[in-house]
Amino acid sequence: MVASTRSDVSEGTCLLQTERGKRLQARTSLKPDRNVLQWRVSGPKAGDTIDGTLKVSMDPSDPDSPDLVLQVQMILAETQPAPNGPILVHCGGPSSGASCGARVAKSSPGHYKGYDVWSITQRGMQGNNLTLLCDSNTDSMLPETCGLGGCKVSDFTTCDCALPDGTPQIGEIWADVDPRKESDVRTMFEKMSDWGMKTAKCYTSEKWQIEGKCGKKWNFLDYVGTQYLAQDIDVFRKAIGADKMSVYGYSYGTYVGAVYATVFPENIHRIVLDGNMSPWPQKNQQALGDAEANDKAIAKLLLDCRADPARCSLSNAEEEYMAVVEMAHQGKLTARTKSGAVFPLTVGMLMAYLQMKYTSNTGLGFPQCTQTLAKLSPNNTNQTARSETVGMILDGFCVVKGVPTWYDYDVCVGPGQTMAQEGQALGDTYFEQCAIWGVDQAGLYRVEDALGRWRANKEKFGDAGVAALIGDIAGYSFWPATATPNAPMVRASVPVLVVGNLFDTATGYTWSQQMRQAFSKGALLTWQGVGHTMPRAGNPNNYDPVAIEKCQALVREYMQNGTLPQDGHTCHSTKPVPVGL
Repeated sequence: MVASTRSDVSEGTCLLQTERGKRLQARTSLKPDRNVLQWRVSGPKAGDTIDGTLKVSMDPSDPDSPDLVLQVQMILAETQPAPNGPILVHCGGPSSGASCGARVAKSSPGHYKGYDVWSITQRGMQGNNLTLLCDSNTDSMLPETCGLGGCKVSDFTTCDCALPDGTPQIGEIWADVDPRKESDVRTMFEKMSDWGMKTAKCYTSEKWQIEGKCGKKWNFLDYVGTQYLAQDIDVFRKAIGADKMSVYGYSYGTYVGAVYATVFPENIHRIVLDGNMSPWPQKNQQALGDAEANDKAIAKLLLDCRADPARCSLSNAEEEYMAVVEMAHQGKLTARTKSGAVFPLTVGMLMAYLQMKYTSNTGLGFPQCTQTLAKLSPNNTNQTARSETVGMILDGFCVVKGVPTWYDYDVCVGPGQTMAQEGQALGDTYFEQCAIWGVDQAGLYRVEDALGRWRANKEKFGDAGVAALIGDIAGYSFWPATATPNAPMVRASVPVLVVGNLFDTATGYTWSQQMRQAFSKGALLTWQGVGHTMPRAGNPNNYDPVAIEKCQALVREYMQNGTLPQDGHTCHSTKPVPVGL
C-alpha cells in the first residue's frame, strides 16, 4: 500500500470540509436536521410560530450518555431566510420556557424584525419530560389530621426533594426566619446541610437515575448546569444550518448569553444582556451581590418617599419602616388562625413580600410596598387592618393545593418546602434556581462555614440584605450535586450590549458594570430606573414611557444595525417613581 502524501491528506480534508459545509448550508430554520430538531408542523412558512423538540446528549463529551428531548419554539421572520439570522431569547428564571421568545417579540416587534426568534425550555424545566419540580397533583396532599406535635412538611408532600421537617420555607433571596437570630439561621443551615448530602433521598431519588446507551446510570442533577445549556444552544444552531447566533438574555438569561459567548465566541452575531448576573461563577459573589441590591432597593424606596411625602403612604418613611421591621423581630406582626392561635409574620417573609413587589420595573411595586408598610405600621390604629395585611402576606406563601396552611393547619408550609408550584402570586419553589446555580457556581460549605459568612456580613447589611444573604447561602451552598462551574465570562472579541438598571433589585447594577468589564469590546447602557431589567417600551403601566422609549431605541438600533451606543451612555429618567397611588 502506498502511503498518502501530505498533499493527498490536505486535499481529502478540504473535500471533507467542503461537503460538511454544504450539508450545513442545506439546513435552514424551515428545513432543519430532522435527526436533531423536529418541528410539529410540516411545511412551515415565513411568519409562522412553530413548536418542536430538540434532541441533545446529557453529556456532550460522552456518546454513551442518554439522549434528552427539550421543547423549543420559533417565530419565523417574515422574510426567509431571516436577514438577521436566528436569535435566542431567554427570559431568565432559570424557568424561562420555550414560549418566552414569542411573548417578548410581540411586545417589542421593532427589535426583532428580520430575526428568526426562538426560545428553549432548558433541562429540567416544566414542559420537558423530566422536570426538576415536584408535582402538586401527585406529590402534594392535605392531611386530615396531624400528630401531637402539630403538622410538619412531610404531612403535605411525598416528594423526595421536599425539605426536611422543621426546615423553614426558602425562596429566591429570602428565608422564613429572623435573619438576625443565630438560632434560627443555624437550624436552617443544619437542616439544609442534611438535605444536601449525596446520600440523602433527594440526590439519590430514582427520578434522577437515567440509564445510558450501555446500561450505565447517570444522575440527571449533575447535568443541568448552564454549560450544558450552552452546548444545547449550539446543537440548535447547527441543526438549522446557521453560521452565527444572536442572543437576548434577561436576568439569568444574561448568564446564559455570557456563557455561550465565552464558550463559542466565534458563533456570536449580536448579544444583549439586560439585568445582569455576576460574570464570576462563585456562590459567595452571588450572595453578597443580592444582599447589596436589596438594601439599595429599600434605600431607593424610602428616599423617594421622603422626597414626595404628599404622595407616600408613610408619614415618616424611614422611621415607620424601621418600626415595622422591629415589630416583626419582636413577633408582634400577627394574624389569627382558624383555631384562634396567634401566627407571626417573620422578618424574612416580610422582606420576601417587599422584594417581590419592588422588583416590578414599571414602578407600580413602590406604592404597593408603601401601602402595605403603612397598614403594618404602629402608627396605624386599625389593628384589624394590620392583622388582615399579615394574613394577606401569609396567604401568598403558606399554601398547598390552594389552601392557606398557616390558617387551616397552624403551620406555614408552601412551595418553598414542598418544591411544587401552586400558581400563587407570591413565593416560589426555588428548586430550579438551586439546581442550576448549585452546579454553575463553585463553593461547598459546612454549617460552620456558612455561619461564619453570615456572622461576617450580618452587620454590613440591612434586614433586606441579610435576608437575601441567608436565602442564597441556604439554597446554593449545601447543594448535593458536585459543581460543574462555568469559566469566568471574559471575551475581548464579542461586541456585547450590556444593559443595567441603576436600581435593579434582583441583579444589582454592580453586576452590570462587572459584565461590561468582562466583555471589553462591548458597551454599557444604563437606565436610571427601578425594578428588574429595563422596561419594554409600550407597556401602559410604565411610569416614564417617553424616556423608556428613547432608551429602548438605542437597543433597537444595535439589534437592527449592530451599532453600539456610546459606552457608558445613561438614559435619564424624567419622572419620579410613584410612591403612592
